[in-house]
Formats: sequence, C-alpha cells, structure tokens
Amino acid sequence: MEQRGRRHLPGNRVVHRRLDATQVIQLAPEEHEREAPSVQTNAKRFVAAYIAIVLLGAFLLTMPFSSEHGMSTRPVDAVFTAVSASAVTGLVVVDTQSHWSFTGELIVLVLIQLGGLGFMVGASLLLVSLGRGGSLRSALLLRDGSPALSIQEAASLSKRILRFTLACEAIGAVALAARFARDQPLDVAIWYGIFHSVSMFCNAGFDLQGGFHSLVRYQDSPWINFTVMALIQAGALSYMVLSDAASKRSWRRIKFDTKLVLLANAVVLAVSTILFMITEWRAALVDSPGWAKPMVALFQSVSARTAGASTIDFSQAHSSTVFLWIGVMMVGGAAGSTAGGIKLATAAIIAIAVFSTLRGQNHSQAFGRRVTAELVFRAMAIISVFLFMHFVFTLLLAFAEDVMGHSDPSFLSMMFETMSAMATVGLSTGITPHLSAAGKLVLCAAMFFGRLGPLTLAYALIQRQQVTRYRYPEAPVRMG
Repeated sequence: MEQRGRRHLPGNRVVHRRLDATQVIQLAPEEHEREAPSVQTNAKRFVAAYIAIVLLGAFLLTMPFSSEHGMSTRPVDAVFTAVSASAVTGLVVVDTQSHWSFTGELIVLVLIQLGGLGFMVGASLLLVSLGRGGSLRSALLLRDGSPALSIQEAASLSKRILRFTLACEAIGAVALAARFARDQPLDVAIWYGIFHSVSMFCNAGFDLQGGFHSLVRYQDSPWINFTVMALIQAGALSYMVLSDAASKRSWRRIKFDTKLVLLANAVVLAVSTILFMITEWRAALVDSPGWAKPMVALFQSVSARTAGASTIDFSQAHSSTVFLWIGVMMVGGAAGSTAGGIKLATAAIIAIAVFSTLRGQNHSQAFGRRVTAELVFRAMAIISVFLFMHFVFTLLLAFAEDVMGHSDPSFLSMMFETMSAMATVGLSTGITPHLSAAGKLVLCAAMFFGRLGPLTLAYALIQRQQVTRYRYPEAPVRMG
C-alpha cells in the first residue's frame, strides 16, 4: 500500500505479502510512466514522420485544388512529387510551374522545407549523439539505448540550426527576388524568390521557370548563379561544419572531420569544374559567352552535389560528362546537411586509406591524426552498399522500361537517373517524365533509400560494433 501524504512516485509503494521460495511478484508499471527517449526510438519516430509527411503530401497533391487546371493529378505522379520534394531530390514527372496551382506549389514548398530542415535537425542530433560515444559513459548509454544528448542540448542545437536555415533562406529570397523583379511582376518575383531560395538551400532543385528548363535562362547571370551556389553550399556543408569553421577561424583549430569535409569539397569542386570545361567547352557550353563558361561549369559542379538545379541541358552533354557526373553525384555533401550521397567525409576516409597504403604506412592518417580501422571499414561498407543498391535500382529501372514498359531509354541515362534519385540530386537527362508507372515507383524507392539509407546504415554499423578481446591468426592472401 502507499503511504498517505507522500508523492506518487515509483518506488514509494510498500508491499506486505508472504512469498513462496519460487514465487516472483511483479509490480504493474505506473500509467503515467513513459518509455525513456533513446536513439532507437527517435530514429523510428523520424522514419515514421517522414513516411507520414510523404503520404499526406501525396494526398493533398492529388486534389483538384492543387492542379493548375482544377483536375485531379494521377496518384503515381502525386506520390512521385511528394517523395521527390520531401527527399529534397528535385526529379519531376510534371512541370512544377505549369502543372501545379499556387496551392500545389505551396504544398511542394512545405514538403521541401520539412524534408530539408527536418532531416538536417534529426540527422544532426543523431550524429552528435553518436559522436558522444568516445567516452565510456556515452558508449554505455548508447549501447543501452539511452540518449547521450540531453534534452536541453538537443533543443539548443535545434534552435541554432533553425535560425541558421531561416537566415540563409531569407537572405537568398531577397537576393533572388531582386533579380526576378526585372523579369516578373513584384508579387510573382517575391514568390519566386522565396520558392527558389528554400529549394536551393534544401538542395531540392525544384524551380518555377517552366518547361523543365530549370535555370537555363539565367545561365549568364552572375547574380543568380552565385546566389544559388551560395545557398546550395550553405545547405550541403551543414550547420555543424560551417559553425565550427566560423567559430575557430583557424585551420589548425577546427575539428578533424570539418577539415575532411572542407578539403574534400574543394577537391571535388575543382576537379569536376575543370573536367566539365574540358569536355563541354564546344558542346554544352557552346552557347555560353566565353567569360561565363567557367562560371557555368562551376555551377554544374556545385549543383551536382545533390542540388539538382541546372543551367545547361544535360541531354546534350557528352557521354563522358554524364558518366563523370554519376560519380560526382554519388559523393554528395556533408553529414547532417540537406545533401544526400555517401557524404564527403566517407569519400575522404577512403581516399586517406588509399594514399596511406600507397605510401607504405600501417595506419591511415592525415593532418597529424590517425583514422581508425573501424572508420575505414564503415566507410567501405557504406560505399559498397550504396553502389550495390545503385546496381539493383538501375537493373529494376531497366527491367521496368525495357521489358515491361517497352520503351528504349539509353542505359547510361537510366544509370544517371537512378544515381540522381539515390543521391537526392534531381539532375535529369530528360527521361523521367516519360517513364512508365513502374519506372517512377522504382525511382521513388531509390529516393527513399537515398534519403534515409546512408544515415541508417552508419547508425546500424556503430550500434552493431563489438569490442573483441581476441584475434584470429593472420592468414596470407595473394593479391594483384
């Protein structure tokens, strides 16, 4: 029985009962007691919320009020648009500007904002929690399923990310609206500025230019190009990386993973920009002014990092460029950002391991720090699974279109489209609107995997990691 005048707390109850030697008594849990928050439960809620957002968005987009012509949209097209928007991909099967009404465009924009901001906050909280695993206490908490990040810390980080996101989007909206006002009425220019700013910061790639042309008409506009590139980079590099670099203001003082992300980002941008100019100078860049060609090439390189906007027609690009861009899209952005892909740090870890091996070093190391074998193995696992799933989704898309759909898109285009979906990029060679219903559903599955797969896989690998107190004898293996 419970003593009177005392608070109703667990453990306050006194039980008077004679027990047999083998009898076990179990107290019923209090009705008001709730399951303690944990990384596992938060991850499940995160996935469930994402699915709920997709289903609600798809339902609203099928309604006649979402269509420009007042007619219901096909369910498969509505689902595809909802998945693409919430996964901040940017692949479209209907033209955003001409098909959707203002209400439909607003629904798409809300889905983009929820998908981009929600994933950035959720992924950042999860990554920070997993990053606490370096201490014994945090490692035990994570292994037990308890949170290593307090509610106060989580709320503070979420608020900072929210302020960062809204500030970037507001500045971008003003800058873009000022330029769009030269071509559109003021109210339309303001709406275009808001829509494109949110879309580009979230690395979604949706646009309101019409005709599936993305930003081609602004190919030689430095104002649009550099504003959009700044928004894309702000979203793709993540709040955690940029805040660390801004607060430390010294290459020596910033964190090791921040150095990896910034260096890998610079290398990928430089290499892909140079190669794009070499291959497309007299092809996709032929209509660009000579002074603007480096800017246009840089824009494609920045956008390929999961943003999806384009100022050229990729259906006119050389096959070598399309194949190269499959690799660029796969890299993606930073962990905890709005970008997709395998992430910059993952690619950097593999590069460090390769260079260290070629130099004859027993351990992977860079910047005076050693990269553990566990990190290298995790990076290899993430890349291997990502490539395997790209093979699977490409095969399914080829089966859906070639066998079931009886259409004839090129295999390279299907590889490009599948990687664009998996890496949540949104670039297209132009075949997506013409895919069969089965092909569209394949890309929906690829976008869903690309949005949640790498983060889920990284979390699963950390959770399953076990510390062994023994080692098997080494076995020689002939290689080469």
